[in-house]
Amino acid sequence: MSASASRFDYPVFLNLKQRLVVIVGAGSVGRRKLAGLLQCGALVKLIDPCLRQRPCHEPAVETLAREFRDGDLAGAALVFACTDRAEVNLAVADQARRSGILCCCSDQSAPGDFALPALLRRGPLTIAVSTGGGSPALASQLRDQLVPLVPEDWGLGVEIIAAVRRKWLTEKLPSQYTQQVLRNFWEDQLLPTLAQGDAEAVDRALQETFGENFTLAQLQIQLPEGLP
Repeated sequence: MSASASRFDYPVFLNLKQRLVVIVGAGSVGRRKLAGLLQCGALVKLIDPCLRQRPCHEPAVETLAREFRDGDLAGAALVFACTDRAEVNLAVADQARRSGILCCCSDQSAPGDFALPALLRRGPLTIAVSTGGGSPALASQLRDQLVPLVPEDWGLGVEIIAAVRRKWLTEKLPSQYTQQVLRNFWEDQLLPTLAQGDAEAVDRALQETFGENFTLAQLQIQLPEGLP
């Protein structure tokens, strides 16, 4: 086995809410990164001379319409080097490394600290597909193949399961809560009733599995109108 084949990335999901992320490069790649970061509630500093011609008006974004400078990464949790100039990306990666900040280089001009996976989101449910940065296009293709296998209502199902867990933990109820119970409830009861959009059937399934104190109303969850 080659050295590269034996290396594995360490997958994590980061909470970037109200954390500063610096993006150097406001072209198409940088703006794609920006959109995903804003979804996560990050505060973003966007640096690129092109912002004079193509400004960004997002309130959570500080824009610097100039070249990257030393000191621009102060206070950052993450850095993205997304310019079309290898020397600039190298300088960004070098400063990030000296500052102890994880950096992603979009053009691989410098060895980055992380690569972004292709994502499939269903509400709070996130499925990530990564090729370790080796082929982003293949990661996207594999992600797309998963789309028909993961219905939209799975996200709502995750919300319900999370609410059940919170209630069970905070109220110390005697109902069973094991992996096998959850697996059976998810596959045999929750998903079929959500697919039908039947709130009463969901309530019956919840109460049969976890007890009379478990209903959608008590869990403060309302099925969307028009489901499925």
